[in-house]
Amino acid sequence: MREALNRFGLYGCRVLWFEKNERGDFRLPKEYPEQALVSATTHDLPTLAGFWTARDVQARHDAGRLRDEAGYRWQLAEREREKQKLLDALFVVGLLPEWSPRRAADIPELTGELHNALVGWLASTPSALLALNQEDLTKETEQQNLPGTTAEYPNWRRKMRLRVDELRSLPAARDFTGMLRHWLEQTGRANRPVAVE
Repeated sequence: MREALNRFGLYGCRVLWFEKNERGDFRLPKEYPEQALVSATTHDLPTLAGFWTARDVQARHDAGRLRDEAGYRWQLAEREREKQKLLDALFVVGLLPEWSPRRAADIPELTGELHNALVGWLASTPSALLALNQEDLTKETEQQNLPGTTAEYPNWRRKMRLRVDELRSLPAARDFTGMLRHWLEQTGRANRPVAVE
C-alpha cells in the first residue's frame, strides 16, 4: 500500500512512537522517508512529556481501561524500556550533551535538554512536513483524547496550558518557540513547509 501511495505522490504520516526497525529500535532521523509528515504524536497518543512520564499509562489505569494491576505494571515497565531505547538513539545521533544521564530511569521528567533533543530529532528527519502539537511545544503531559473513554477522561475539553496571547508574551513560551525556530533554521526547514498545530 505504501508503494502505491508513494507512486501517486501521497504523503504518509510517520509518528515517532511507531517508527521502529525490525529489532524494535527507534528508526534514526535519516531513516524516515522524505514523502511524509513527521510528528511525535496525534490527538489520541501521549505527548512528549506524557510519554516520558507514562502519564498516558496512568490515565488508562485511572479510567479503568487496563485489565488488572499486572497489566498496568507491565505497561509501566515496557515504557521504561522504550524510554531507554529512545534515549540511547538520541545519544547515537548526538542530540544530547555528553553530560546528560545515560539511564532513562535517572530522568524522571521531560527536561529541557531532552525536550530540545526530541524536537531536534523530528526536525532532523528528511520528511517534507513536520507537525508539532502545541502540547508538545509547551511540554504538557495530558493528551487531547484518551481512546475508549467518555466520562472517564476530559476528551476534547482540556484547556491548553498557555493562552494564545501568552504564546508571544511569556518568557517560557518564547523559550519554546525559540527552540523550535533554532531547529527549523539548523535543519534548513525554515525554508520548507512546516505545520504547527
